[in-house]
Amino acid sequence: MFISRPSEPHTVLLWGDHWWFAGTGASVEFSDLDHAIEVLVAHYGQAPKPVRLRLVFQPDALETVAVACPQGDRATLAAALAEEFPSLRTPGCAWSHEPVLPMGGDFATLLHFETQPGLLGLATRLAQRGLAVDSAWPLVTFLQTLPGEGSEAGAVTVVALQAQRAVAYRHPADGVRTALLWHGESSVADVGEWLGDVLARHAEEAVLLVCADEETASALGAFVGVEGYPGVEQVTLHEALARPVVLPRYHPAQLLPRTPVVTAQRALIAVSVALLIAAGWSGVAYGRDLVARQVAVKDQQARLTALRGEVAQLRENAAEIAALRHSLDGGAAGPPCGALLEKISTTLPAQVTLTSLRITGRSWALNGWIAPGAGPRAGEDWRTRLAPPGAPWTAETKPGAGGSFSLTGGFRP
Repeated sequence: MFISRPSEPHTVLLWGDHWWFAGTGASVEFSDLDHAIEVLVAHYGQAPKPVRLRLVFQPDALETVAVACPQGDRATLAAALAEEFPSLRTPGCAWSHEPVLPMGGDFATLLHFETQPGLLGLATRLAQRGLAVDSAWPLVTFLQTLPGEGSEAGAVTVVALQAQRAVAYRHPADGVRTALLWHGESSVADVGEWLGDVLARHAEEAVLLVCADEETASALGAFVGVEGYPGVEQVTLHEALARPVVLPRYHPAQLLPRTPVVTAQRALIAVSVALLIAAGWSGVAYGRDLVARQVAVKDQQARLTALRGEVAQLRENAAEIAALRHSLDGGAAGPPCGALLEKISTTLPAQVTLTSLRITGRSWALNGWIAPGAGPRAGEDWRTRLAPPGAPWTAETKPGAGGSFSLTGGFRP
């Protein structure tokens, strides 16, 4: 058996109303996220599917703010900051954060969040068209990975600039991180003023300036001259996207939900290998016992029969897993699992918390809890929105004890 190594994902940038691609000087404009999907699908129209993507995601609806926070994981930050930033508890809104670092006697981070849902639906619909988004990162996070050796003081400043938008990340020697976002006609002038002040106060610090094109770089030069500063490096945006950056799989700034390490496909492969080893060992033992102990023949044959039955069952499971994966990736066959997941994410109310979701063949079931303060019809109202008349699936509510509930249903033929 030969297993080829997966290809590296393509780095693409969604910034404002344009797509940008690694290694090319061109950008492609779109009008909204629906149009953005069509533009990207057309760009990779001739590429073998699925196409793996590393998405740098910076729409105008993605905010980045510096906040004080407790030291803890994602759940801890959500509990502490959701009151101030409701997007952290809004269904369908993606959010993430930079590593929590000490600040004085407290802790702080940079919080990234969508002000309206976009990323999760975008990734789901791209997967249905053969474009698999492996990971999604704020532009601020991507910019941090670009500088090589920093200044002697240890400070890092990176600025990305296009005609009407700009993003800056600065981590000075005092350790207080900041991220700045500009929008509108005055973006170039505002960045020039800000960068000029940084260079005036810290002339020897390392600064990486990433401009979309030569025209933008020339426009910035009218407000700040960077040629006289030895620490300033200038690259184009497409050159920056082509750099071999490292973004760890479980970095907290990853905007997409984590996928489990042990998936059904990997578990099936592990079981298959174990069965092959066991079958090989059984064959050796069978040959040895055939000569030494004829009485063991029946036991060995019974064991082989059982193994064949297990292998047959595993093959059936593999076919079912492949069918489910095909449907999630947008195949024509199989139930519309991707559409169901998108419907759940866009209709789930804040009073409802899901604990599990299981899809088996053409049936599905999920479990969850309803908040104590929710109305008596909160669960039923959500079921009505999730499975309205004409939906390609059915849903039936089964209330449980203490606010728990389950929803079961099936996909229509």
